[in-house]
Amino acid sequence: MRWLVVLFFFTSSLSAQFTYSGYLYNANGSGAGNIAVKLYRRTNSTISGFTSQTNYNNHSYYRSTGSAVWTTAKTNCESMGGHLATISNAAENNFLYTTWPSGWIGYYQDRVAGYTYSEPSGGFRWTETQVTDGLTSDYDVSSYSSGSTLTDITSSINATLYNSPAYTSTGGKYLTFNGSNTYAITGNMASKFSSVSTISIVAWIYPTGNGVVMSELGTGSTSSGWHESVIEITGSNTLRVGFWNNSGITQLSTAITLNAWHLVCITYDGTTMKGYLNNVSFGSTNFTRAAAHLNGNGEYFAFGLQDATNMGSGAYGAFRLGDVQFFNRAITADEIDRTYNLYAYRYKTNQYTNWNGGEPNNSGNEDYTQFVSGGKWNDLGSSASYQYVIEFDYIVTTSSWTYYKTVYTNSSGYYSISESYDPSKEYYIEIVAPTRVQAYTTSDIQGVSNTILGKVTRNGLSYHMYDVNDDGLISVADKYYVAARKAGRFSKWRTAPDVRIFTTAEYNSIKAGTTNLRSTYPGVTTYTTSSLITGGTLNLYIIAPGYAGQVTY
Repeated sequence: MRWLVVLFFFTSSLSAQFTYSGYLYNANGSGAGNIAVKLYRRTNSTISGFTSQTNYNNHSYYRSTGSAVWTTAKTNCESMGGHLATISNAAENNFLYTTWPSGWIGYYQDRVAGYTYSEPSGGFRWTETQVTDGLTSDYDVSSYSSGSTLTDITSSINATLYNSPAYTSTGGKYLTFNGSNTYAITGNMASKFSSVSTISIVAWIYPTGNGVVMSELGTGSTSSGWHESVIEITGSNTLRVGFWNNSGITQLSTAITLNAWHLVCITYDGTTMKGYLNNVSFGSTNFTRAAAHLNGNGEYFAFGLQDATNMGSGAYGAFRLGDVQFFNRAITADEIDRTYNLYAYRYKTNQYTNWNGGEPNNSGNEDYTQFVSGGKWNDLGSSASYQYVIEFDYIVTTSSWTYYKTVYTNSSGYYSISESYDPSKEYYIEIVAPTRVQAYTTSDIQGVSNTILGKVTRNGLSYHMYDVNDDGLISVADKYYVAARKAGRFSKWRTAPDVRIFTTAEYNSIKAGTTNLRSTYPGVTTYTTSSLITGGTLNLYIIAPGYAGQVTY
């Protein structure tokens, strides 16, 4: 196989998905079937339609060069794999305002979430998206209505409720464990965790007294022989979190306020355990965890169940439960912050705000937030149009090209590639043809999206040029050509040579196997360009088969 240089490089447009498709034809007009079309990709820090990248706290930020209403701005950001900027504290607010002293941010009043709020300031939330990487189980009480089953909305490892914990359908939606006899036990999660047993547990709770919030069981029975608490509220209003280490509980602790909603998180990465209250770390420690399933048992978790604890009294827990999530990895501090910002509005917890005096005032159903003077915030309505700030929860960098995947043309010569849109990723296509694929005509390469933007003719030979970086110009960055191949009969090569483009290695191989390359393949020339794959210099050879002296460049 040789690579026929039909090489495209493109960035996708603002949509949730891009599709690139086209046709390859043989000289007789029939489809060139089973031709490999390879897709390569890389990340790129430059995003069309936005200002240059600015980084803060391991996130990348850009500001749109154009304006949009808030709902369109939100859709654009999410379709690009980011979100409208979230602001967690005064330092981050100052960074954004100092960099771009105007524009939409991701704070809005959710009118469809189904939770009770009051005008003008109730129900405001951030547009953060839920962390799903490694999510194995999610017991979200907002999905519950009645009965003895609490559904796992991720993996269907449902939990069973015992003695009817009370359900409240307003104020965030929650179950109440009474501290005397109500509890729940999940199904077996052992298959969801590796032998290393990395894990994260994230729980929204409202403690009303002491007792076990969560415990790890070896079976689904209350009489399990393997039975250890992992989250517990003990005397003096102390939150304790920990895991079993084969001889006892390794634990962390911090003060917690009763009768208020909190996000409690415990993570373990195979070496280190960390504890978080709301979105703030309260400690870490190193040890070797011994999970229930590592000792030949199942992996169950109980909520509110009394426990022969190693951290406190082991009493039935007295608390409200809003949501519990399990991950098979140690989620990051940033992801915990994202989770806190996403769900805090449900439970009316303290979040950072910086409203201007008298705002939000909900004048005319103003549900969306924009910067005003001094970094203060103002709520505005659905018709207002401003620039906006997009945030990516990672540093966007430019990487080297890497092979991604291959598709093949069908019997009609048609190929199609579809991918979810991510503005930090760029792609190019390489069409790989067998050594002697018959001649291609000037209409052989027909991109449905009309990517051919220019053409150059040399000695009667047409070269198609592509706007590979999508800047509307034919430039050095676009300097991969494809020769338009003519009819395949030898006699026609006198006026329309069959031109091929080869790499240095391919050229040297041809040269080594040919007595007189200049006589056998008379039209040899070279050009140097930037390699789209490595970013370095690329030397290519153009060879036109025919009789000596027929072709010059």
